[in-house]
Amino acid sequence: RAKTGGASAPGGDALGGDIFYTATLAASVPFPTISFLKGTDLRLFGFANVGTLTPMTTSTVSNVLQSTRASVGGGVCMGSSFGRVEATYAVPLRIGPRDARKAVQFGLGFSFG
Repeated sequence: RAKTGGASAPGGDALGGDIFYTATLAASVPFPTISFLKGTDLRLFGFANVGTLTPMTTSTVSNVLQSTRASVGGGVCMGSSFGRVEATYAVPLRIGPRDARKAVQFGLGFSFG
């Protein structure tokens, strides 16, 4: 661990670790039929995420369980000619004291190939 941290590591916590895992459960359904939305690729989606990044210690299993974060959320997405466009709202269920929280997010996804 770092004794002092930069702007991206408040409180001196080092970024990084030895053990990393993530798991996601997601589902989507077509947006309910509304006359002005007919013909769009609009979908509703929901998700649940868990994961952690932690150092290897003598009590590794306990460390992984204690450092695991979890969140759930949902949103609206649509395919477009340049990629996926989405608006997402998420609720953190399990957070740490120094975790950054951002509930609403907008995103663009691109496909190459």
